Amino acid sequence: MSHLSLEVSLQKEMQGASPIIVTSEGNQAGREVEERTQCIIQGLQRLPECNFSTAEVSDRYIDTILQQIHHQEYLEFLAHWNRALVGEELLFEYPYVDRGIEADTPLFAGVYDLSREGARTAIAAAQQIAKGASLAYALCRPPGHHAGPAWLGGYCFLNNAVAAVVTLQESGIGPVGLIDIDFHFGNGSAALLASRPDVWFGSIHSSTILSYPYKEVHPASDGQVFIPFSHSPSSEEYLTAIEQLIKKALSFGCAAMVVSVGYDIIINDPHGGWHLPPSIFEKIGQIFAQSSMPLCLVQEGGYLLTALDECAYQFGLGLLGYDQK
Repeated sequence: MSHLSLEVSLQKEMQGASPIIVTSEGNQAGREVEERTQCIIQGLQRLPECNFSTAEVSDRYIDTILQQIHHQEYLEFLAHWNRALVGEELLFEYPYVDRGIEADTPLFAGVYDLSREGARTAIAAAQQIAKGASLAYALCRPPGHHAGPAWLGGYCFLNNAVAAVVTLQESGIGPVGLIDIDFHFGNGSAALLASRPDVWFGSIHSSTILSYPYKEVHPASDGQVFIPFSHSPSSEEYLTAIEQLIKKALSFGCAAMVVSVGYDIIINDPHGGWHLPPSIFEKIGQIFAQSSMPLCLVQEGGYLLTALDECAYQFGLGLLGYDQK
């Protein structure tokens, strides 16, 4: 049996830029650190068919994509504070938040530079799909799915997954789907895609009342399907939900799929709350592979550093069609 290869786009690392997030109680909850990416790379390096390349996309092209996603005023705001903050300075007070959510993610020196590298990485992976690859994986950080038209939150500043969607569309691929399997609901992605009727969006997530963004959410159209769990789903429940979303994406006519990948669905993730084992990612990968659509994977959450290697390895095994004996 011939096997696919996984084309991995690596982000140019910006040292020292580690945003923090603050919980609803005002406590610092954790760091989105460079080490996360290294742990994921270690898992992918164990796979037989994995090619790594550093993301190469022109700044001009990044701008054309970002300007289709985010408001110009918001991009200018990020660019300003990117330069204006120095050292350990943080900015918490700003108007760019989703409705009904308090600012939880501070701005820091270099925030826009770091976020643009994440977007560059997602765009590069989407370009791999446009060139004919079946599987591409963008190892972005910080994540992006909570970033909306003119807001940031939950570690997210620019929406990497939607940047990948728009890149695919720009290359002539369509309709495009986006399935978000992060523990948290991608409120930014949902809002951005509400105005794009040619993009299908599906999400499986922890109840938005119990978890971020801590408010009720509703699909914007028939082209959006949300599957929330108010309890920790069993592996069977979770995998069935993924199968349902893929079936709906196929019936919508999707020619390619972007996947917002969150490894925070597993047991003991510091920002999660479910009890799924890392091994579930092999089956998740298999289900996505069986869709026979080109897949552009974009990294979102996943903060249990000791498990990221195994999650990425299992996911890759499933995507590439390797059976563990």
